[in-house]
Amino acid sequence: MRTRTSIASQSFRDFDWLIVDGASTDGTAQYAQSLDEPYVSVQSEPDSGIFDAMNKGLERATGEFVLFLNAGDTLVNNAVLECVASRLRRGDVDFLYGDSLEAFGGDQLIYKVAKGHQRVTYGMFACHQTMFYRRSLIGAQRYDSRYLVSGDYAFTAQFLTKRPRIERVDQALCIFDVTGTSVSNQRRGRQENWKVQRDVLELSLLRRCAIRVAYICSALLANQVPVLYKMLRFRRLNGN
Repeated sequence: MRTRTSIASQSFRDFDWLIVDGASTDGTAQYAQSLDEPYVSVQSEPDSGIFDAMNKGLERATGEFVLFLNAGDTLVNNAVLECVASRLRRGDVDFLYGDSLEAFGGDQLIYKVAKGHQRVTYGMFACHQTMFYRRSLIGAQRYDSRYLVSGDYAFTAQFLTKRPRIERVDQALCIFDVTGTSVSNQRRGRQENWKVQRDVLELSLLRRCAIRVAYICSALLANQVPVLYKMLRFRRLNGN
């Protein structure tokens, strides 16, 4: 419902919303199929996970750019697509991304600044819900369903090896639901990141080890001094 409301309220209207459901039995498929907006298309059938579903969406996509939102994720306001479209219309951008808000429960939101695409060797530098990819440059590339957590990192890292023209937007574009798979499986995510850094980015063993040490230090800081970690990692929102 939140995702639908967010999309329906956008001032920019030249888009398609492709809903891919894994034959769920919780009422999601029935709700999606009840939507009668002309820009909505629904596919509900068994899949092998979230990245398989995202590949199915790619197969059906016809737009110039693609954005992936998970159920429960929202755009931060009704002007996001208009803002992004104004930058993409110039024709000199293949990949655009920005900051995000993280929802920790209730109405609590924390502003998360994207690290910058130059830090792709370290890990996912921004939420994939803020990333707009030129579809023609994606080409035949697809998400690797062997990854359970870091498929979006592997996909984005591979896309960036194609040397796309990149633009960073210095504002929040989405509200990210932190109850997702990547958050609840951080340990596995770090293990899969190692594979991405080795197989996709082809980093040396020494550099991968240095990144792993940085992961450990970051985790220790987050666990032992969470207040300091949040001060360093997040921006205060509305003075809170």
